Amino acid sequence: MKVYRHKKTGNLYLQLDEVKNCTNANDGQKMFFYTEYGKENPMKFVREISEFLEKFEEVKLP
Repeated sequence: MKVYRHKKTGNLYLQLDEVKNCTNANDGQKMFFYTEYGKENPMKFVREISEFLEKFEEVKLP
């Protein structure tokens, strides 16, 4: 799994998986499923892949 940093906030997130949006308006849209990194009860999110890659950058943790 990859860890990303939000470019604006600096917060870290863990990419959990790549998923497909199956709502009628966006059927087949590829999205990232990700979660807050290092939190006890992390929130989980989905975001369209190209938007995700604009707003986040991959980081290498030691």
